[in-house]
Amino acid sequence: MKKLLMLLALVFTTSMFAQNIVHIQYRYVASENVAEFESLETDHWSKIKKNAIDNGNMLASAFFRLYGRTDDESQPTHAFVQVYESFEQYEDQMKIWGNAEQILGFDPALASTNHISKTLYNNTYKLIAELPMGEFKYAVWNLAKPKDFNGFVNENLNLWMPYFKKNLGKDGARSGWGILARLHPKGMDESSVITYDHYKDLSSALRSLSPMDVVSSNEIDALISKSKMSKYDPDGFRYTNIWELIELLGSPQ
Repeated sequence: MKKLLMLLALVFTTSMFAQNIVHIQYRYVASENVAEFESLETDHWSKIKKNAIDNGNMLASAFFRLYGRTDDESQPTHAFVQVYESFEQYEDQMKIWGNAEQILGFDPALASTNHISKTLYNNTYKLIAELPMGEFKYAVWNLAKPKDFNGFVNENLNLWMPYFKKNLGKDGARSGWGILARLHPKGMDESSVITYDHYKDLSSALRSLSPMDVVSSNEIDALISKSKMSKYDPDGFRYTNIWELIELLGSPQ
């Protein structure tokens, strides 16, 4: 219990953004419908989200497409990320859509994307920590279910986060980083945490995933020697993918 309390204290002093609630909705869109789907979302539904941000009902909203799309209908091709400042703001999210017709100027059903997309799942997370978000075009999401959740988080905050912060925005390096704890749904087969890295271009994102392109240095070697990640998360990331940013509204910071 003492270790848990110490970890929680560390988490809440690391980032002033640690109250944020993050909702991610994954969709599948067939290739022949992608252009229409993305157009409807950016031309119309983004207006409603921007209105929500302007009126203090949401902090930020991001719209992504998966890099290297799939035709497997059970796998997502797009993702919506919405950031709220508290559980209470998240609970009241339905008010965002209440005046959709007034904002759009026409019946929202005319801009519906439900008939050309399939909602696969909705996941809710709480932000543990985040480094200032710089300009980015691609995001790498790493999903994990560590054996030792507290150890996994503690090492990310104390060992890797300072290094990421020191090199943030440098040529080819990540321009943003964060870690999320899964709130709902939970299960034996579900990941319990996401870490994410932002990059300005695709080549930097791909290079970060290439074991042949890891740049060795005394600093990196020293960090690796201190790492206990093989103990905390012996199976490694369960799933890693790259998402291309289509649209970002507002700011989670």
